[in-house]
Amino acid sequence: MNPALTRHLQTLGLERAPFPPTPDAAAWFQTARLEAERVEAAHCLRTRAGFVLLTGEIGTGKSTFLRRLLYALGGAGMVTSLVFNTFLQGPDLLAAVLRDFGLEARGTPAADIDTLNRFLVQQWRAQVTCVLMIDDAQNLTLESLELLRLLTNLETGQEKLLQIVLAGQPELRANLEQPGIRQLTSRICKHVQLDVLAADEVQRYVHYRLDAAGNPSPGIRLRADAAQALHRASGGNPRRIHQIMDRCLYGLYGLPAHARVIDPALVRTAAAEAGARPLARRLKRARHSLATAASLTGVLAATVLFLALRGADSRAEDTPPVPAPVPAQASAPSTRADDADWNACLRRLGQAGVQVQAVTATWLARLPTRDGLCLRQLAEGWQAGWRTRLRAEDFLAAQDQHARVRAVQALLQAEGLYAGTLDGLYGPRMRAAIAHFQQRSGLPPSGAPDPATLFLFDTLLAAPAAASSTSPETQHHGNGCCPSYTSPSPRDGLLPRFPFSAGNKQ
Repeated sequence: MNPALTRHLQTLGLERAPFPPTPDAAAWFQTARLEAERVEAAHCLRTRAGFVLLTGEIGTGKSTFLRRLLYALGGAGMVTSLVFNTFLQGPDLLAAVLRDFGLEARGTPAADIDTLNRFLVQQWRAQVTCVLMIDDAQNLTLESLELLRLLTNLETGQEKLLQIVLAGQPELRANLEQPGIRQLTSRICKHVQLDVLAADEVQRYVHYRLDAAGNPSPGIRLRADAAQALHRASGGNPRRIHQIMDRCLYGLYGLPAHARVIDPALVRTAAAEAGARPLARRLKRARHSLATAASLTGVLAATVLFLALRGADSRAEDTPPVPAPVPAQASAPSTRADDADWNACLRRLGQAGVQVQAVTATWLARLPTRDGLCLRQLAEGWQAGWRTRLRAEDFLAAQDQHARVRAVQALLQAEGLYAGTLDGLYGPRMRAAIAHFQQRSGLPPSGAPDPATLFLFDTLLAAPAAASSTSPETQHHGNGCCPSYTSPSPRDGLLPRFPFSAGNKQ
Protein backbone atom coordinates (compact mmCIF):
# COMPACT_ATOMS: atom_id res chain seq x y z
CA MET A 1 0.00 0.00 0.00
CA ASN A 2 1.42 3.40 -0.93
CA PRO A 3 2.28 5.82 1.93
CA ALA A 4 -0.25 8.47 0.90
CA LEU A 5 -3.10 5.98 0.96
CA THR A 6 -1.88 4.57 4.28
CA ARG A 7 -1.95 8.03 5.89
CA HIS A 8 -5.40 8.69 4.41
CA LEU A 9 -6.81 5.47 5.87
CA GLN A 10 -5.17 6.02 9.23
CA THR A 11 -6.82 9.44 9.45
CA LEU A 12 -10.21 7.75 9.06
CA GLY A 13 -9.43 4.76 11.28
CA LEU A 14 -9.62 2.28 8.38
CA GLU A 15 -7.38 -0.68 7.57
CA ARG A 16 -7.94 -0.90 3.80
CA ALA A 17 -9.55 1.17 1.07
CA PRO A 18 -13.33 0.66 1.33
CA PHE A 19 -14.10 2.03 -2.15
CA PRO A 20 -11.20 1.10 -4.43
CA PRO A 21 -11.26 1.86 -8.17
CA THR A 22 -10.32 -1.72 -9.05
CA PRO A 23 -12.24 -5.02 -8.65
CA ASP A 24 -12.21 -6.16 -5.01
CA ALA A 25 -13.35 -9.76 -4.77
CA ALA A 26 -12.11 -10.04 -1.18
CA ALA A 27 -14.98 -7.83 0.05
CA TRP A 28 -17.74 -8.87 -2.31
CA PHE A 29 -21.23 -7.63 -1.48
CA GLN A 30 -23.12 -10.89 -1.69
CA THR A 31 -26.85 -10.85 -2.28
CA ALA A 32 -28.95 -14.01 -2.49
CA ARG A 33 -29.48 -13.49 -6.23
CA LEU A 34 -25.78 -12.96 -6.94
CA GLU A 35 -24.80 -16.01 -4.93
CA ALA A 36 -27.41 -18.12 -6.74
CA GLU A 37 -26.06 -16.95 -10.11
CA ARG A 38 -22.49 -17.73 -9.08
CA VAL A 39 -23.36 -21.21 -7.82
CA GLU A 40 -25.31 -22.04 -11.00
CA ALA A 41 -22.52 -20.73 -13.25
CA ALA A 42 -19.94 -22.81 -11.36
CA HIS A 43 -22.22 -25.84 -11.65
CA CYS A 44 -22.49 -25.42 -15.45
CA LEU A 45 -18.70 -25.27 -15.77
CA ARG A 46 -18.00 -28.20 -13.44
CA THR A 47 -20.48 -30.41 -15.27
CA ARG A 48 -19.13 -29.28 -18.68
CA ALA A 49 -22.58 -28.23 -19.80
CA GLY A 50 -21.56 -25.56 -22.31
CA PHE A 51 -20.37 -22.01 -21.97
CA VAL A 52 -21.42 -19.19 -19.67
CA LEU A 53 -22.25 -15.64 -20.75
CA LEU A 54 -21.87 -12.75 -18.29
CA THR A 55 -23.13 -9.29 -19.28
CA GLY A 56 -23.61 -6.00 -17.47
CA GLU A 57 -23.15 -2.28 -17.89
CA ILE A 58 -19.81 -0.64 -17.12
CA GLY A 59 -19.15 -0.66 -13.39
CA THR A 60 -21.70 -3.28 -12.34
CA GLY A 61 -19.07 -5.79 -11.12
CA LYS A 62 -18.35 -8.15 -14.01
CA SER A 63 -14.62 -8.46 -13.26
CA THR A 64 -15.34 -8.96 -9.56
CA PHE A 65 -17.91 -11.67 -10.39
CA LEU A 66 -15.32 -13.41 -12.58
CA ARG A 67 -12.78 -13.40 -9.76
CA ARG A 68 -15.33 -14.82 -7.32
CA LEU A 69 -16.14 -17.48 -9.90
CA LEU A 70 -12.44 -18.26 -10.21
CA TYR A 71 -12.27 -18.67 -6.43
CA ALA A 72 -15.26 -21.03 -6.51
CA LEU A 73 -13.58 -23.15 -9.19
CA GLY A 74 -10.25 -23.31 -7.38
CA GLY A 75 -8.78 -26.53 -6.09
CA ALA A 76 -8.21 -29.98 -7.47
CA GLY A 77 -9.86 -31.00 -10.71
CA MET A 78 -9.95 -27.52 -12.29
CA VAL A 79 -7.53 -25.58 -14.50
CA THR A 80 -8.47 -22.00 -15.38
CA SER A 81 -7.20 -19.37 -17.78
CA LEU A 82 -8.22 -15.69 -17.50
CA VAL A 83 -7.69 -13.42 -20.51
CA PHE A 84 -8.46 -9.76 -19.91
CA ASN A 85 -6.51 -8.15 -22.77
CA THR A 86 -9.01 -8.29 -25.64
CA PHE A 87 -6.91 -5.96 -27.75
CA LEU A 88 -5.39 -9.27 -28.80
CA GLN A 89 -7.43 -10.78 -31.59
CA GLY A 90 -7.42 -13.95 -33.68
CA PRO A 91 -4.07 -15.80 -33.59
CA ASP A 92 -2.68 -13.46 -30.92
CA LEU A 93 -5.67 -14.23 -28.68
CA LEU A 94 -5.12 -17.96 -29.19
CA ALA A 95 -1.43 -17.58 -28.29
CA ALA A 96 -2.42 -15.70 -25.10
CA VAL A 97 -4.77 -18.54 -24.13
CA LEU A 98 -1.98 -21.09 -24.61
CA ARG A 99 0.45 -19.06 -22.51
CA ASP A 100 -2.08 -18.75 -19.68
CA PHE A 101 -2.51 -22.53 -19.69
CA GLY A 102 1.30 -22.83 -19.47
CA LEU A 103 1.72 -23.91 -23.09
CA GLU A 104 4.10 -22.58 -25.74
CA ALA A 105 2.60 -21.07 -28.88
CA ARG A 106 3.99 -22.59 -32.10
CA GLY A 107 3.35 -19.64 -34.41
CA THR A 108 0.40 -20.70 -36.58
CA PRO A 109 -3.28 -21.05 -35.63
CA ALA A 110 -3.46 -24.66 -36.85
CA ALA A 111 -0.41 -25.69 -34.82
CA ASP A 112 -1.62 -23.80 -31.73
CA ILE A 113 -5.08 -25.39 -31.88
CA ASP A 114 -3.39 -28.80 -32.16
CA THR A 115 -1.24 -28.00 -29.09
CA LEU A 116 -4.29 -26.88 -27.14
CA ASN A 117 -6.30 -29.93 -28.17
CA ARG A 118 -3.55 -32.32 -27.03
CA PHE A 119 -3.39 -30.50 -23.68
CA LEU A 120 -7.17 -30.60 -23.21
CA VAL A 121 -7.34 -34.32 -24.00
CA GLN A 122 -4.54 -34.96 -21.51
CA GLN A 123 -6.41 -33.00 -18.81
CA TRP A 124 -9.70 -34.75 -19.63
CA ARG A 125 -8.06 -38.15 -19.17
CA ALA A 126 -6.84 -36.95 -15.77
CA GLN A 127 -10.44 -35.90 -14.97
CA VAL A 128 -9.47 -32.21 -14.90
CA THR A 129 -11.88 -29.59 -16.25
CA CYS A 130 -10.35 -26.70 -18.22
CA VAL A 131 -12.06 -23.32 -18.12
CA LEU A 132 -11.25 -20.27 -20.26
CA MET A 133 -12.52 -16.88 -19.03
CA ILE A 134 -12.40 -13.81 -21.28
CA ASP A 135 -13.16 -10.39 -19.82
CA ASP A 136 -14.22 -7.36 -21.92
CA ALA A 137 -15.34 -9.81 -24.58
CA GLN A 138 -17.45 -7.13 -26.28
CA ASN A 139 -14.17 -6.08 -27.97
CA LEU A 140 -13.74 -9.42 -29.72
CA THR A 141 -13.94 -9.27 -33.49
CA LEU A 142 -15.97 -11.67 -35.60
CA GLU A 143 -12.71 -13.48 -36.38
CA SER A 144 -12.00 -14.01 -32.68
CA LEU A 145 -15.56 -15.15 -31.97
CA GLU A 146 -15.24 -17.62 -34.85
CA LEU A 147 -12.02 -18.87 -33.23
CA LEU A 148 -13.92 -19.49 -29.97
CA ARG A 149 -16.56 -21.37 -31.93
CA LEU A 150 -13.82 -23.65 -33.24
CA LEU A 151 -12.51 -24.18 -29.72
CA THR A 152 -15.98 -25.24 -28.55
CA ASN A 153 -15.83 -28.00 -31.17
CA LEU A 154 -12.96 -29.66 -29.31
CA GLU A 155 -14.69 -32.58 -27.67
CA THR A 156 -14.49 -36.23 -26.82
CA GLY A 157 -17.50 -38.48 -26.49
CA GLN A 158 -20.35 -36.41 -25.08
CA GLU A 159 -18.24 -33.79 -23.29
CA LYS A 160 -16.68 -30.53 -24.36
CA LEU A 161 -12.98 -30.36 -23.59
CA LEU A 162 -12.95 -26.61 -22.96
CA GLN A 163 -15.50 -24.64 -20.94
CA ILE A 164 -15.70 -20.93 -21.81
CA VAL A 165 -16.92 -17.88 -19.90
CA LEU A 166 -17.44 -14.68 -21.91
CA ALA A 167 -17.89 -11.49 -19.90
CA GLY A 168 -18.66 -8.12 -21.40
CA GLN A 169 -20.93 -5.13 -21.78
CA PRO A 170 -24.48 -5.58 -23.15
CA GLU A 171 -23.32 -5.12 -26.75
CA LEU A 172 -21.59 -8.50 -26.42
CA ARG A 173 -25.03 -10.12 -26.53
CA ALA A 174 -25.76 -8.22 -29.76
CA ASN A 175 -22.42 -9.35 -31.22
CA LEU A 176 -23.35 -12.97 -30.54
CA GLU A 177 -26.47 -12.56 -32.68
CA GLN A 178 -24.39 -12.41 -35.87
CA PRO A 179 -25.45 -15.21 -38.25
CA GLY A 180 -21.91 -16.49 -38.73
CA ILE A 181 -21.54 -17.51 -35.06
CA ARG A 182 -25.05 -18.60 -34.15
CA GLN A 183 -23.63 -22.07 -33.45
CA LEU A 184 -21.58 -20.52 -30.64
CA THR A 185 -24.62 -18.68 -29.26
CA SER A 186 -26.68 -21.88 -29.23
CA ARG A 187 -24.22 -23.40 -26.75
CA ILE A 188 -24.85 -20.83 -24.00
CA CYS A 189 -26.03 -22.84 -20.98
CA LYS A 190 -26.18 -19.94 -18.52
CA HIS A 191 -26.57 -16.17 -19.04
CA VAL A 192 -25.76 -14.09 -15.95
CA GLN A 193 -27.00 -10.50 -16.23
CA LEU A 194 -25.61 -8.10 -13.63
CA ASP A 195 -27.69 -5.09 -12.71
CA VAL A 196 -27.27 -1.92 -10.67
CA LEU A 197 -28.07 -1.82 -6.96
CA ALA A 198 -31.64 -1.08 -5.91
CA ALA A 199 -32.36 1.98 -3.77
CA ASP A 200 -32.85 -0.14 -0.63
CA GLU A 201 -29.49 -1.90 -1.16
CA VAL A 202 -27.23 1.16 -1.36
CA GLN A 203 -26.97 1.86 2.37
CA ARG A 204 -26.30 -1.81 3.17
CA TYR A 205 -23.69 -1.91 0.42
CA VAL A 206 -21.84 1.15 1.72
CA HIS A 207 -21.89 -0.05 5.33
CA TYR A 208 -20.73 -3.50 4.28
CA ARG A 209 -17.79 -2.01 2.38
CA LEU A 210 -16.87 0.20 5.34
CA ASP A 211 -17.09 -2.67 7.84
CA ALA A 212 -14.95 -4.87 5.59
CA ALA A 213 -12.34 -2.08 5.62
CA GLY A 214 -12.16 -2.15 9.43
CA ASN A 215 -14.51 0.74 10.15
CA PRO A 216 -14.30 1.26 13.95
CA SER A 217 -17.93 1.20 15.10
CA PRO A 218 -19.83 3.47 15.12
CA GLY A 219 -17.23 5.06 12.85
CA ILE A 220 -18.28 6.30 9.42
CA ARG A 221 -21.99 5.95 8.72
CA LEU A 222 -24.23 6.90 5.81
CA ARG A 223 -27.56 8.44 6.76
CA ALA A 224 -30.68 6.89 5.20
CA ASP A 225 -31.55 10.10 3.35
CA ALA A 226 -27.93 10.35 2.17
CA ALA A 227 -28.21 6.79 0.81
CA GLN A 228 -31.21 7.90 -1.24
CA ALA A 229 -29.21 10.86 -2.53
CA LEU A 230 -26.34 8.52 -3.36
CA HIS A 231 -28.65 6.23 -5.30
CA ARG A 232 -30.00 9.17 -7.30
CA ALA A 233 -26.51 10.47 -8.04
CA SER A 234 -25.04 7.08 -8.99
CA GLY A 235 -28.03 5.32 -10.50
CA GLY A 236 -27.08 2.39 -8.25
CA ASN A 237 -23.92 1.71 -10.30
CA PRO A 238 -21.29 0.27 -7.90
CA ARG A 239 -18.34 1.91 -9.64
CA ARG A 240 -20.01 5.31 -9.53
CA ILE A 241 -20.90 4.70 -5.86
CA HIS A 242 -17.21 4.05 -5.19
CA GLN A 243 -16.19 7.28 -6.89
CA ILE A 244 -18.68 9.36 -4.91
CA MET A 245 -18.04 7.67 -1.58
CA ASP A 246 -14.29 7.97 -1.98
CA ARG A 247 -14.74 11.74 -2.31
CA CYS A 248 -17.10 11.80 0.65
CA LEU A 249 -14.40 10.34 2.87
CA TYR A 250 -12.24 13.43 2.39
CA GLY A 251 -15.09 15.57 3.67
CA LEU A 252 -14.93 13.74 7.01
CA TYR A 253 -11.40 14.88 7.83
CA GLY A 254 -11.16 16.75 11.10
CA LEU A 255 -14.33 15.28 12.55
CA PRO A 256 -14.17 13.12 15.70
CA ALA A 257 -14.83 9.41 15.14
CA HIS A 258 -18.32 9.51 16.66
CA ALA A 259 -19.41 12.37 14.37
CA ARG A 260 -18.36 10.96 10.98
CA VAL A 261 -21.82 10.82 9.45
CA ILE A 262 -22.33 11.37 5.71
CA ASP A 263 -25.35 13.56 4.93
CA PRO A 264 -27.08 14.39 1.61
CA ALA A 265 -25.20 17.70 1.18
CA LEU A 266 -21.83 15.93 1.27
CA VAL A 267 -23.08 13.28 -1.17
CA ARG A 268 -24.25 15.95 -3.64
CA THR A 269 -20.97 17.83 -3.35
CA ALA A 270 -18.92 14.67 -3.87
CA ALA A 271 -21.11 13.58 -6.82
CA ALA A 272 -20.52 16.96 -8.51
CA GLU A 273 -16.77 16.59 -8.24
CA ALA A 274 -16.23 12.83 -8.69
CA GLY A 275 -15.38 11.58 -12.15
CA ALA A 276 -15.25 13.49 -15.43
CA ARG A 277 -17.17 16.76 -15.53
CA PRO A 278 -19.55 17.63 -18.39
CA LEU A 279 -17.98 19.56 -21.29
CA ALA A 280 -20.85 22.03 -21.44
CA ARG A 281 -20.38 23.56 -18.02
CA ARG A 282 -17.83 23.45 -15.23
CA LEU A 283 -18.65 23.64 -11.56
CA LYS A 284 -16.78 26.65 -10.17
CA ARG A 285 -18.23 27.02 -6.69
CA ALA A 286 -15.06 27.12 -4.62
CA ARG A 287 -16.99 26.71 -1.40
CA HIS A 288 -17.99 23.18 -2.42
CA SER A 289 -14.52 22.07 -3.48
CA LEU A 290 -13.33 18.78 -2.06
CA ALA A 291 -10.03 19.03 -3.89
CA THR A 292 -8.50 21.23 -1.20
CA ALA A 293 -9.65 18.86 1.51
CA ALA A 294 -8.18 15.97 -0.48
CA SER A 295 -4.66 17.31 -0.04
CA LEU A 296 -2.86 15.77 2.90
CA THR A 297 -0.69 18.89 3.14
CA GLY A 298 -2.41 21.59 5.13
CA VAL A 299 -5.40 19.34 5.60
CA LEU A 300 -6.55 20.83 8.89
CA ALA A 301 -7.01 24.40 7.62
CA ALA A 302 -8.68 23.19 4.43
CA THR A 303 -11.02 20.92 6.36
CA VAL A 304 -12.15 23.67 8.74
CA LEU A 305 -12.97 25.92 5.77
CA PHE A 306 -14.75 23.11 3.93
CA LEU A 307 -16.84 22.01 6.88
CA ALA A 308 -17.88 25.58 7.69
CA LEU A 309 -19.06 26.25 4.14
CA ARG A 310 -20.69 22.84 3.82
CA GLY A 311 -22.52 23.43 7.07
CA ALA A 312 -23.86 26.72 5.73
CA ASP A 313 -25.03 24.99 2.57
CA SER A 314 -26.67 22.27 4.63
CA ARG A 315 -28.63 24.79 6.67
CA ALA A 316 -29.74 26.63 3.57
CA GLU A 317 -30.56 23.73 1.26
CA ASP A 318 -31.23 20.55 3.25
CA THR A 319 -34.26 19.34 5.06
CA PRO A 320 -33.73 18.65 8.77
CA PRO A 321 -31.98 15.34 9.38
CA VAL A 322 -34.20 12.35 9.96
CA PRO A 323 -33.81 11.21 13.59
CA ALA A 324 -32.44 7.71 14.02
CA PRO A 325 -34.99 5.03 14.97
CA VAL A 326 -35.22 4.38 18.69
CA PRO A 327 -34.01 0.86 19.54
CA ALA A 328 -36.38 -1.53 21.23
CA GLN A 329 -36.61 -1.05 24.96
CA ALA A 330 -35.31 -4.54 25.54
CA SER A 331 -31.98 -3.54 24.03
CA ALA A 332 -29.47 -1.32 25.75
CA PRO A 333 -27.95 1.51 23.70
CA SER A 334 -24.63 0.71 22.06
CA THR A 335 -21.63 1.98 23.99
CA ARG A 336 -17.99 2.39 23.10
CA ALA A 337 -17.25 -0.70 25.20
CA ASP A 338 -19.76 -2.63 23.08
CA ASP A 339 -18.08 -1.36 19.92
CA ALA A 340 -14.68 -2.49 21.18
CA ASP A 341 -16.14 -5.93 21.99
CA TRP A 342 -17.65 -6.12 18.49
CA ASN A 343 -14.33 -5.38 16.80
CA ALA A 344 -12.50 -7.80 19.10
CA CYS A 345 -15.09 -10.47 18.29
CA LEU A 346 -14.57 -10.01 14.55
CA ARG A 347 -10.80 -10.20 14.97
CA ARG A 348 -11.16 -13.53 16.77
CA LEU A 349 -13.09 -14.86 13.79
CA GLY A 350 -9.99 -14.27 11.66
CA GLN A 351 -9.49 -12.61 8.29
CA ALA A 352 -10.47 -15.24 5.72
CA GLY A 353 -14.06 -16.17 4.97
CA VAL A 354 -15.70 -13.86 7.50
CA GLN A 355 -19.21 -12.72 6.54
CA VAL A 356 -20.67 -9.50 7.98
CA GLN A 357 -24.23 -8.60 7.02
CA ALA A 358 -27.61 -7.43 8.24
CA VAL A 359 -29.85 -10.17 9.66
CA THR A 360 -33.46 -10.37 10.84
CA ALA A 361 -34.88 -11.17 14.25
CA THR A 362 -36.55 -14.24 12.70
CA TRP A 363 -33.15 -15.55 11.58
CA LEU A 364 -31.70 -14.97 15.03
CA ALA A 365 -34.61 -16.78 16.67
CA ARG A 366 -33.86 -19.87 14.56
CA LEU A 367 -30.32 -20.18 15.95
CA PRO A 368 -30.07 -22.82 18.69
CA THR A 369 -26.90 -21.11 19.96
CA ARG A 370 -24.99 -17.92 19.32
CA ASP A 371 -21.57 -19.52 19.68
CA GLY A 372 -19.28 -18.29 16.93
CA LEU A 373 -21.55 -15.31 16.18
CA CYS A 374 -20.65 -11.65 16.55
CA LEU A 375 -23.85 -9.65 16.92
CA ARG A 376 -24.78 -6.04 17.48
CA GLN A 377 -27.90 -3.93 17.10
CA LEU A 378 -27.63 -0.72 15.09
CA ALA A 379 -30.26 1.92 14.52
CA GLU A 380 -31.29 0.25 11.26
CA GLY A 381 -31.44 -3.29 12.67
CA TRP A 382 -29.28 -6.27 13.57
CA GLN A 383 -25.80 -6.85 12.15
CA ALA A 384 -23.99 -10.17 12.51
CA GLY A 385 -20.57 -11.54 11.69
CA TRP A 386 -19.55 -15.18 11.44
CA ARG A 387 -17.41 -17.76 9.69
CA THR A 388 -18.99 -21.01 8.59
CA ARG A 389 -17.59 -24.42 7.78
CA LEU A 390 -20.13 -25.10 5.05
CA ARG A 391 -19.49 -23.37 1.73
CA ALA A 392 -21.63 -22.91 -1.35
CA GLU A 393 -18.98 -24.88 -3.27
CA ASP A 394 -19.78 -27.95 -1.13
CA PHE A 395 -23.07 -28.22 -3.00
CA LEU A 396 -21.15 -28.72 -6.25
CA ALA A 397 -18.65 -31.24 -4.88
CA ALA A 398 -17.71 -34.46 -6.61
CA GLN A 399 -19.88 -37.53 -6.08
CA ASP A 400 -17.61 -38.98 -3.38
CA GLN A 401 -17.54 -35.72 -1.39
CA HIS A 402 -21.26 -35.20 -0.71
CA ALA A 403 -21.27 -35.98 3.02
CA ARG A 404 -21.95 -32.40 4.06
CA VAL A 405 -24.79 -31.98 1.59
CA ARG A 406 -26.35 -35.27 2.75
CA ALA A 407 -26.23 -33.91 6.29
CA VAL A 408 -28.12 -30.81 5.14
CA GLN A 409 -30.66 -32.99 3.30
CA ALA A 410 -31.21 -35.00 6.50
CA LEU A 411 -31.73 -31.77 8.43
CA LEU A 412 -34.29 -30.54 5.89
CA GLN A 413 -35.95 -33.95 5.93
CA ALA A 414 -36.22 -33.83 9.73
CA GLU A 415 -37.99 -30.48 9.41
CA GLY A 416 -40.47 -31.93 6.91
CA LEU A 417 -39.13 -29.90 3.98
CA TYR A 418 -37.32 -32.56 1.94
CA ALA A 419 -38.81 -35.85 0.84
CA GLY A 420 -36.09 -37.08 -1.52
CA THR A 421 -33.28 -39.55 -1.01
CA LEU A 422 -30.15 -38.54 0.88
CA ASP A 423 -27.98 -38.54 -2.24
CA GLY A 424 -26.00 -35.36 -1.56
CA LEU A 425 -27.07 -33.84 -4.89
CA TYR A 426 -28.12 -30.19 -5.18
CA GLY A 427 -31.02 -30.45 -7.61
CA PRO A 428 -34.48 -28.88 -8.07
CA ARG A 429 -36.01 -30.82 -5.15
CA MET A 430 -33.33 -29.74 -2.71
CA ARG A 431 -33.38 -26.18 -4.03
CA ALA A 432 -37.13 -26.03 -3.32
CA ALA A 433 -36.55 -27.42 0.19
CA ILE A 434 -33.88 -24.79 0.90
CA ALA A 435 -36.24 -22.06 -0.35
CA HIS A 436 -38.93 -23.22 2.13
CA PHE A 437 -36.30 -23.34 4.88
CA GLN A 438 -35.19 -19.80 4.04
CA GLN A 439 -38.75 -18.50 4.05
CA ARG A 440 -39.31 -20.07 7.46
CA SER A 441 -36.08 -18.50 8.73
CA GLY A 442 -36.71 -14.92 7.61
CA LEU A 443 -34.34 -15.12 4.62
CA PRO A 444 -34.98 -14.41 0.91
CA PRO A 445 -36.37 -17.72 -0.47
CA SER A 446 -33.87 -18.03 -3.34
CA GLY A 447 -33.13 -21.73 -2.84
CA ALA A 448 -29.40 -20.94 -3.11
CA PRO A 449 -27.01 -21.74 -0.24
CA ASP A 450 -26.17 -18.13 0.64
CA PRO A 451 -23.94 -17.31 3.67
CA ALA A 452 -26.77 -16.67 6.16
CA THR A 453 -28.42 -19.96 5.19
CA LEU A 454 -25.13 -21.86 5.43
CA PHE A 455 -24.41 -20.54 8.93
CA LEU A 456 -27.91 -21.53 10.03
CA PHE A 457 -27.36 -25.03 8.60
CA ASP A 458 -23.98 -25.25 10.31
CA THR A 459 -25.36 -24.19 13.69
CA LEU A 460 -28.44 -26.43 13.55
CA LEU A 461 -26.33 -29.42 12.53
CA ALA A 462 -23.85 -28.83 15.33
CA ALA A 463 -26.47 -28.18 18.04
CA PRO A 464 -27.53 -31.78 18.80
CA ALA A 465 -23.93 -32.96 18.58
CA ALA A 466 -22.84 -30.49 21.24
CA ALA A 467 -24.76 -32.51 23.83
CA SER A 468 -23.07 -35.73 22.76
CA SER A 469 -20.07 -37.09 24.58
CA THR A 470 -18.51 -38.25 21.33
CA SER A 471 -15.40 -36.41 20.21
CA PRO A 472 -15.90 -33.58 17.68
CA GLU A 473 -13.97 -35.48 15.05
CA THR A 474 -16.32 -38.46 15.03
CA GLN A 475 -19.68 -37.28 16.33
CA HIS A 476 -22.83 -37.30 14.23
CA HIS A 477 -26.02 -35.33 14.67
CA GLY A 478 -29.24 -36.22 16.47
CA ASN A 479 -30.80 -39.64 15.86
CA GLY A 480 -28.29 -40.45 13.12
CA CYS A 481 -30.01 -37.99 10.79
CA CYS A 482 -26.87 -36.43 9.46
CA PRO A 483 -24.40 -39.09 8.29
CA SER A 484 -20.67 -38.43 8.05
CA TYR A 485 -20.88 -34.76 9.06
CA THR A 486 -18.21 -33.51 11.44
CA SER A 487 -19.44 -30.63 13.52
CA PRO A 488 -17.22 -27.54 13.83
CA SER A 489 -15.53 -27.21 17.17
CA PRO A 490 -13.70 -24.34 18.88
CA ARG A 491 -10.32 -25.79 18.04
CA ASP A 492 -11.29 -25.84 14.33
CA GLY A 493 -11.13 -22.07 14.53
CA LEU A 494 -14.47 -22.00 12.75
CA LEU A 495 -17.08 -21.56 15.45
CA PRO A 496 -15.22 -20.08 18.43
CA ARG A 497 -17.05 -19.97 21.73
CA PHE A 498 -17.46 -16.24 22.34
CA PRO A 499 -21.14 -15.28 22.31
CA PHE A 500 -21.36 -11.50 22.07
CA SER A 501 -24.21 -9.14 21.37
CA ALA A 502 -23.40 -5.42 21.32
CA GLY A 503 -26.27 -3.39 22.65
CA ASN A 504 -28.10 -6.52 23.79
CA LYS A 505 -25.97 -8.21 26.40
CA GLN A 506 -27.76 -10.88 28.34
